[in-house]
Amino acid sequence: MAFTVRDFEDMLRILEQNPEWQERMRQVILTRELRDLPAVVNRLVEAVNELVEAQRRTDARVAELVEAQRRTDAQVAELVEAQRRTDARVDELTQTVRELTEAQRRTDAQVAELVEAQHRTDAQVAELVEAQRRTDAQVAELVEAQRRTNAQIAELIEAQRRTDARVDELTQTVRELTEAQRRTDARVDELTQTVRELVQVSRDMLYRIERLENWQQGETGRRAGERFEREIVARAPALFYGGTGGGMGEPQIRDRVGRWLLPLYRQGVDVPPQEDPLLADIIWWKGDRVMVVEVGLKVSKDDVDRAAARAQTLLRVGVSATPAVIGEEWATPDTEALAQQQGVEWYVRGGLSQGFLEFRKLSDEAEQMA
Repeated sequence: MAFTVRDFEDMLRILEQNPEWQERMRQVILTRELRDLPAVVNRLVEAVNELVEAQRRTDARVAELVEAQRRTDAQVAELVEAQRRTDARVDELTQTVRELTEAQRRTDAQVAELVEAQHRTDAQVAELVEAQRRTDAQVAELVEAQRRTNAQIAELIEAQRRTDARVDELTQTVRELTEAQRRTDARVDELTQTVRELVQVSRDMLYRIERLENWQQGETGRRAGERFEREIVARAPALFYGGTGGGMGEPQIRDRVGRWLLPLYRQGVDVPPQEDPLLADIIWWKGDRVMVVEVGLKVSKDDVDRAAARAQTLLRVGVSATPAVIGEEWATPDTEALAQQQGVEWYVRGGLSQGFLEFRKLSDEAEQMA
């Protein structure tokens, strides 16, 4: 019997009215593989979703690794640059040590000469003391002689009283004794003058010895200050964490400062020594920032005033200058307060001001300045 469209439509209607028949119809019509296909598709979708999530995590991890590699490359570059700077600083420090060794050798020779001179001075002073002792002994002998003379005169007076017959003789004797006394008095006066002159010579010698000692102390302090200044100039790259500059003994530093001051020279301005940057101990710059530095073992008020005045001179010609002082200690307790009051930065006793610290943090990039 033929199966018509109408019959098919009837069958669909019956299946719609009986849902339990639909499952049975699928089992008859579809193969097992087709019936299991929805479950397979669902598992496949789940697997794909898991793969997508794993891929997302992998991409994130790869991005992290790329960033870590970039940071590692940057750190390696920084380490290479730091090693280069370290090598340069080691070379500079080696040269500085050689110079300091030679300076110490010369200082030791000069100290040996001063010690020998001191020994000779001590010997001369000892001779003067011995001469003074002998003079005191001679004066004591003269006093004793005078005492004996007085006793003799007393005896003569007594003899004059006992015998009138010897008046003329005694009178002559008295005259002679009087003349002898005059000569004795004159001799005593001469000895007294000699003693005064010896005392004055001793005083002059002591004064000269004191001056020599003061000179030795001043010379020692001056040399220690110069040695400290040379050490600071040599260590400047380390103290300022990079940058360029140096002391006024370097021609290129004087030339640069001279170019900065050209506007004042062209105006005919006479810069006093107290305000002249060409007399500063150190001129150091990073980019367009300049530090005008005064150096001293003991930082005094004069050091603070000079640093402030010399930096102000550069400010007048448009240079971004900052005054600073460097030393082992403050000369007086109120010197640090004066530096803060005048805006002078400092590096003293290993401590440093906020402005000095900020200058250290500046970039080491060298910029051309007018």
